[in-house]
Amino acid sequence: MTSPRHLVAAGAFLGLAFGAPPVAAQTLRPSTAPYHSHQQLTAAIDSIVRSKPQLFQLTELTKSAGGRSVALIRVGVGANADARPAVLMIANAYGPHVVGSEIALRTLRDMAAKYGTDTALTSLLNRNTVYVIPRLNPDAAEAFFQSPLYERTRNALKYDDDKDGIADEDGPTDMNGDGVITMMRITDPTGTWIADSTDPALLRRADSRKGESGKYRVVIEGRDMDKDGLIGEDPAGGIDINKNFANNFEFFKEGGDFPFASDEARAVAELFQAKPGITAVYVVGPQDNLMKPWEGRTVPGIGGNPQGTSAGGPLTAILPGDSPWFAEMGRRFRTLTGYTRVPPNAEANGDVLSWAYYHMGRFAFGSRGWWIPDAPADTARSRRVDGTDPIGEERNAYRWLKANAPDQIVAWTAIQHPDFPGKVVEVGGIKPFALLNPPAAQLDAVTAKQSTFVRELVAALPQVALRDIRVESAGARVFRITAQVVNNGYLPTNSAIGAQVRWTRRVRVDLETGKGQSIVSGRNMQLLTSVDGSGGNTELTWLVVGDPGSTVTLKAATPVAGAVSETITLRARP
Repeated sequence: MTSPRHLVAAGAFLGLAFGAPPVAAQTLRPSTAPYHSHQQLTAAIDSIVRSKPQLFQLTELTKSAGGRSVALIRVGVGANADARPAVLMIANAYGPHVVGSEIALRTLRDMAAKYGTDTALTSLLNRNTVYVIPRLNPDAAEAFFQSPLYERTRNALKYDDDKDGIADEDGPTDMNGDGVITMMRITDPTGTWIADSTDPALLRRADSRKGESGKYRVVIEGRDMDKDGLIGEDPAGGIDINKNFANNFEFFKEGGDFPFASDEARAVAELFQAKPGITAVYVVGPQDNLMKPWEGRTVPGIGGNPQGTSAGGPLTAILPGDSPWFAEMGRRFRTLTGYTRVPPNAEANGDVLSWAYYHMGRFAFGSRGWWIPDAPADTARSRRVDGTDPIGEERNAYRWLKANAPDQIVAWTAIQHPDFPGKVVEVGGIKPFALLNPPAAQLDAVTAKQSTFVRELVAALPQVALRDIRVESAGARVFRITAQVVNNGYLPTNSAIGAQVRWTRRVRVDLETGKGQSIVSGRNMQLLTSVDGSGGNTELTWLVVGDPGSTVTLKAATPVAGAVSETITLRARP
């Protein structure tokens, strides 16, 4: 059998989540050229940055465990670019999700091509900033360009998974010599899997309630190299970066022994500290909350105490106050992309998307980028591909690939396996990567939709302003000043979770007086927890003593919504 820590063939999170083993995946070997290896991605980023040096700044976020540079590209104009509201885009934290890097790369290219000619985009990038990490897990992603083809999820740290004193000694092996790592099904009366009656190439769990008995056990393609009875339980690599963040972290599993054990994840956390203007996060990865937006609800926690408190334990649902923003951004995403089918969703265990929301208090949006479309209906078959089908997702993927990319399916073929004498062992399934990454020919269409949404997200950032400033005489040398602090963006200046975890900076309002002036009512400095978007405002009032004709300065600022100031003359308006 295989260790549950290392079922990473095609759809590792997809297949098992729906009760079926991965049937194996890659984009077509002959057409992977549009996908970029680490070296090619580095060169492409360098070319984009050089094309418009006034718009882009390239730095190294960190180095991976394998010594590969993790790039951070800042998109923004002017010396104060790091002090402006910003979107952080993170891609390819999950190693096999190489399409994320392609989406990030083409988003950068689109900005380079249109800045200066597209008036709306130019205005957005003149007042906001975008940070892009195109490939957070380059060690694992590089497996996409190597042979045998295998979905690696972890960086290049060595790790002794089976605790036998030897690291990385028992990984997958290409047993049938086809250059890809798929799965093995082994006849075994104690197994829990049977061939599906409708699509025999697929396997599903035997249902004892219906009198079904298992026929197979299913493991990743490989050998029992260390003779411990397990196959593929100690592969090369140490930490799955997309499971190494703190939210809902699982200790001593593929996400590492403790949160932020990897330089890659820790560098992202440090980036939030260094760039307080990060207002919203967009993660292209296996977790989605745009096709099916997160919903806020109050959940009882430990001992009946509310979740999100020290007594009630960590949150498992977003705060109700944040629901409308997730719902609306999801609606905009679906409108812009035209997607209607909700993709399978990976669990949130140490992933960067949920951490950015629950721990850092930012609005965090996630998309798969691409997923298997709906396959044509098979009216000749009795089993429906819907919620009543226990392997509906696998069935849809199998039928779509069979119709559109049949070479991505490896037929089950018997082999002689030295570790299983006398047993029938077959290798087959869907090739690595095919469930996560579109055929290369579809990349332009996929990435164009995503680039449009990134632009929409930047346009939704909060934008602080001052409005309706009034000065009234309240007596000799006494003036009443009233002003509204307004948010002209869409998103509020702070999320409900941001107010609770206190990582996001609040709006600071200062009324600065000069010589001979004093504030007798109201505070010279105050903090606003949040100002709603779309013209939402908070009205403030002060009483100021000063000579008529003298001036005071009103300022409102927060890194996540910008800064504005107005000089106010102490003079009663007619």
